Amino acid sequence: MNPVFNVVFFGETLPGYDRAVARQQLQALLKCSPAALEQVFSGQRVGLRKGLDADEARLYQLRLKGIGLIVVIEPAVQPDVAQIPAPTVAEPTPASVPDETVSCPKCGEQQPRRTLCRACATDMPRFQAALENAVREVRKAPAEDAQAQPPAHDAFAEPGSRLLGLDFKGRLGRQAYFLGATLGFAALLLAGLLFVKTQSLILGGLGLLLFIVYSLRLSVLRCHDLGRSGWWSLATGIPYLGAIAGMILTLMPGQKDDNNWGAQPRSLGWPAFAGGLALAIASIAGFASMSADLYRLPAMTRQVHSGSTPEAAFKARYDAGRDRILMYSLSTCGYCAEKRRLFDRLGVRYTEYMIDEDQAAEDRLTSRMRQAGMPVDAIGTPIIEVNGTLLPNNPDLDEIARHLTRTSKG
Repeated sequence: MNPVFNVVFFGETLPGYDRAVARQQLQALLKCSPAALEQVFSGQRVGLRKGLDADEARLYQLRLKGIGLIVVIEPAVQPDVAQIPAPTVAEPTPASVPDETVSCPKCGEQQPRRTLCRACATDMPRFQAALENAVREVRKAPAEDAQAQPPAHDAFAEPGSRLLGLDFKGRLGRQAYFLGATLGFAALLLAGLLFVKTQSLILGGLGLLLFIVYSLRLSVLRCHDLGRSGWWSLATGIPYLGAIAGMILTLMPGQKDDNNWGAQPRSLGWPAFAGGLALAIASIAGFASMSADLYRLPAMTRQVHSGSTPEAAFKARYDAGRDRILMYSLSTCGYCAEKRRLFDRLGVRYTEYMIDEDQAAEDRLTSRMRQAGMPVDAIGTPIIEVNGTLLPNNPDLDEIARHLTRTSKG
């Protein structure tokens, strides 16, 4: 028969742990009354669990050590003691065995006093000495070992998840969810800007994939904090309903206690929330600043499908003898200077008017815009006139090429 063990408690706690918190957590684990809890912490020998095998006893000991309790594993006096489903509180010290008999500390066999057990051939004095030494080692565990243990409220649950990562385990509070969402949005804008600048589908696709995975992770961990399965996060991808689901995840408080997905996450505090808000504002400002480049996306898409560059397509359709191109610019406009360099590099013949320095040119442009039904205000420069057609807001080469006099050479 395999030896069985008891887990015994003497009311002692590890250094660095709050004794009151440890009492509350042990009472929740044992589901005992306050009076019984007082007996447990009286300092007397109390049996918490009986009839466990060696592995079960060790796991139970480690679990209680996680909340700051010093417990001892002892061999059961009787080898056939059945496991007791509910913990035994205030277990009395066993009666002393008569002097002429001894009980084997390993298998529990009672027998006349001797050195080797007649049942399992264990050297009983040495086994008992080793057991007592192990008990002393547990009781005098150094303070630094206790400090290395997780906080008491995390004893029976998985620690809260970190904000950054790609795992789907743990929980995430409202502030961390909001901050993570702003980080994801900022990263998406950065990936979009890189895509526009480099025209690399690999960079753009990788950035989009990371954003989708990270956003899904945030939603899953937030659902865990609300006590729901991560599958509920799929609701954020449903049109219209997804906006409502996102608002719920952002505003609804999580469960206060530990749940099946981990311990209650710690609050990041108002400084982190303010940082997230500042990041969100900066991201919106960044989106506004890069919006002028987003007009290039349709042309870039057509470029990918056609296999040719916008410059090559423009050259194939441009005829300097037939096409008349005017450019209305501002002397302080960076986009105007960029368009000017582009035309010069391609050998385009054009006439440029600085409307902030030439009043007649400004009046002529205003008249032309009114004739075309365009608003005079809030129009971006440069404005390109191609064969009599006004193209505002810095049109790309592909759009300019559509208004040239011929579609191809030859």
